[in-house]
Amino acid sequence: MNRRILSPLVLMTILVALTFVFTGCPGDSTAPTIYFYAKDGKTIDKKGDTTVLLYTKYEDPGCYVEDNASGAENIQVESDLESVLQIERKDASHMGEIKKTGEYVVTYTATDESGNVGTRSKTITCKNVSDIYTGKYYTKRDEIPSGLGLSVCRDTTYYSNITSSQTVAGRLRFSKVACHEYNGQKVSFKVDADLFSPTNSPRDMSAQIGYLGGLGGDKEAVRYKGMTYDEAVDDMRLEYVYLKIPTQEYTAYTEGDAAINEYTVRIQGRMDGQVPRSKIVYNEQGVMLYIVLELNLTVANQAVQDYVEKYYLE
Repeated sequence: MNRRILSPLVLMTILVALTFVFTGCPGDSTAPTIYFYAKDGKTIDKKGDTTVLLYTKYEDPGCYVEDNASGAENIQVESDLESVLQIERKDASHMGEIKKTGEYVVTYTATDESGNVGTRSKTITCKNVSDIYTGKYYTKRDEIPSGLGLSVCRDTTYYSNITSSQTVAGRLRFSKVACHEYNGQKVSFKVDADLFSPTNSPRDMSAQIGYLGGLGGDKEAVRYKGMTYDEAVDDMRLEYVYLKIPTQEYTAYTEGDAAINEYTVRIQGRMDGQVPRSKIVYNEQGVMLYIVLELNLTVANQAVQDYVEKYYLE
């Protein structure tokens, strides 16, 4: 049997080659650089941050990686996008959609053949289309003749905040409604109201998207599907100007936000047929003037009909 004995020079060459194969690029200590793509998936987005709407899917345009030694095809890229956005849902109607507003920091990791790790993060902001109405408001209420002598009916002015829901699309919360005095304390109630369109909103409300559904006849198919945040606001703000306020019951709160459990109010939004009387009022130039709430209240078992408050943005 013939045996071929390799020379020391040949053996050394083979060892060097194997070392190169198993260690990647000898002496490489430079981590890969990550560049985020813009929405088109082709051009580079220098900042990388983006804004999406509540109950929509975030379509990740991906990223481009660059390294001093390893080719892009040999760099392993991962991200924590799915776990950070918490997009997995049991509700089949909204599977894969972002279910809560806020800022989400997503981190991308790129590992080259030498084990060098590069990271880069970007912020994905999820907004509610009703965010444009949030802020501090100056509230004015005229005296309401009730014949009951309730202090809640007196004219008054005060400041209050309007916030948007983190989990229900198109929902606003009025943090201080029907402010009055009770046992020497200033007392008020919280009220939830949903953006509503007489022509576009479905008959039934969705637990996730309120009255912003109805696309294709499906109450769970949101109207702004496929739009950016700015596009959705421009498209909807002069159409969804009514506020649907279903019957709700709230415990009274003092100015220190301590609940008075034995003192509750039953609140019902007034309607003209199927159209709410509460609404966001604009002028002819499309500038918001004020928000008006028209309610029927039952306070401490006494009815207050035709209760009206106006909110002016500070």
